[in-house]
Amino acid sequence: MNFGDGRIARRDGATGGEQYLESVVRTATPARLRLMLIERAVGVADSLAESWRSEPGTGANELSLKLFELLNELLRGVVGSKQGDGEEVCEKVADLYVFLMKHMLAAEEGSDVLSIEEISAVLQVEAETWRLACANEMPGHQSRQSSEASGGGLNLEA
Repeated sequence: MNFGDGRIARRDGATGGEQYLESVVRTATPARLRLMLIERAVGVADSLAESWRSEPGTGANELSLKLFELLNELLRGVVGSKQGDGEEVCEKVADLYVFLMKHMLAAEEGSDVLSIEEISAVLQVEAETWRLACANEMPGHQSRQSSEASGGGLNLEA
């Protein structure tokens, strides 16, 4: 369908921006997908902090639920290889995300902006780590299919 203003919609209603995002996600490496998820969590945390600054005492809301879901998804993605390689690192990363989730839940009680800013700061460090990992990925080094087949969600080789 052509809107007449240069935009073209697919039959399923997706716009050009949505099509681009779908393409990026389909072709991204596991490390890049994780980075995208962390960056989204940073954005949601920052929006939540701003929301609580502008409306103190509002507590749990759609943004806090979204942040919790993103942290949970990041936690679910922390898995080691079947051979046990990196198990200690995975446990430490998992512990970090459990801590962040508990910190977030405690912050909801009093709409604690400072706690959400702390969560954002930790996630920003995590994002920078994954940016470096993505920058060091060599094309063809490990395909997305081989990573998925090995069951690794936290790519320790990147």
